[in-house]
Amino acid sequence: MSTPATVFWQKNPALAWREIDDETVIISPHDSVMHELNDTGSFLWKNIDGKKSAAELAVLLVENYEVTPDIALSDTQALLEEMSSRKLVVMVPETAGVSP
Repeated sequence: MSTPATVFWQKNPALAWREIDDETVIISPHDSVMHELNDTGSFLWKNIDGKKSAAELAVLLVENYEVTPDIALSDTQALLEEMSSRKLVVMVPETAGVSP
């Protein structure tokens, strides 16, 4: 089941991460698992701030990489779902991402 593009995402605050060159290494402290993100995954990770939806993150991909909007959105949603299943990102309650 796909997550709607209107959901906002944030990094799991329990994680530790470091950027090395253009890649991001994320450590899950509760299970000591290390996750490595490639260049585009790291780009998305840097832009996950609790205020952007998958669609907004996909727009950033289109602006910075040679990718079509449809593929960018599909890839972004797939990455967010994978990160969510690994508890690297969490959904933000809808009202939290909306500015007054």
